[in-house]
Amino acid sequence: MIDVGADCLDEFETIIDVRSPLEFAHSHIPRAHNLFVLNDNERHIVGETYRREPFSARMLGASFVCANMSQHLQTFAQRFHPSQKILAYCARGGQRSLSFAVILDSIGYRVARLSGGYKSYRNHVCSFFAKPLPLRLFVLYGLTGSGKTEIVRACKDGVDIEGIAAHRGSSFGGFGRVQPSTKMFQNLLFEALISKKIALVECESKRIGNLILPSFLAQSMQLGQKIEIVAPFEARVQRIVAEYGTMNEAFFNQSMDRIQPYMQRSAWQQCKVHFARGEIVHCVEILLVEYYDRVYRHIACDMCIEHRNLKETVHTIQQLLDSI
Repeated sequence: MIDVGADCLDEFETIIDVRSPLEFAHSHIPRAHNLFVLNDNERHIVGETYRREPFSARMLGASFVCANMSQHLQTFAQRFHPSQKILAYCARGGQRSLSFAVILDSIGYRVARLSGGYKSYRNHVCSFFAKPLPLRLFVLYGLTGSGKTEIVRACKDGVDIEGIAAHRGSSFGGFGRVQPSTKMFQNLLFEALISKKIALVECESKRIGNLILPSFLAQSMQLGQKIEIVAPFEARVQRIVAEYGTMNEAFFNQSMDRIQPYMQRSAWQQCKVHFARGEIVHCVEILLVEYYDRVYRHIACDMCIEHRNLKETVHTIQQLLDSI
């Protein structure tokens, strides 16, 4: 059994997070499985006991670990083959991951521990975003509904930042989604970017919902090659209707209240009337003309692509990226 650094994750087929469910839910290494050795309540009890009686806390903790490991081992072999290289980690590379690894190692699994635990991984992520990114970005610009997101998702070099943030980036962008924590957002961005030399992204503001882009990522987007996507108005309307058409009225009204200062009163009221009547197409048409197209700040781009067919548009862009 060995300890490895946070830069060696690709060497392992399986990564296991042995922290409590709440710790894992807040943020974790992407693709990690959560097999806790102490659940949330047990972790609290052991921590409280340790402040009074360290030895009793260790005894209690060991008993919890054994009980939880007994449960995990009942199905462990069905989920993870002994030939797999397994990496285990806890918060700081301490007793929890050690206990887990010792048991697996004694059975015959090839298991290593993450030196410094999850904290070391977070340091690795923060270090990546604390300096200019070692990759070149191609950035899609264009009016709302022009299909930038579908293009990014269809390109092999695309990184869907809005998908990672679980927010579409607009006033209505939080519909139907729950955003990750800031740490989890950074972790997911890191894993999406770390192996790339070139990436296609959609232009984003610094803030996406409740999340903030890392400064050097935002800077790289500003400096990246800019591609304007142009699509017919009717196609833009269809995309917006398909994406937002099931929005409930309460969420719609909350979002409309946020954009009220940026629309003429009559147009704003018409939107609400059309939505209440279920006339979603008319509502979207007004929003595009009277709000989104008015507030969109046009940026001078390096090239312009007319987007009418996804396969053709992606082929054109991918040819550009492959030529770099």
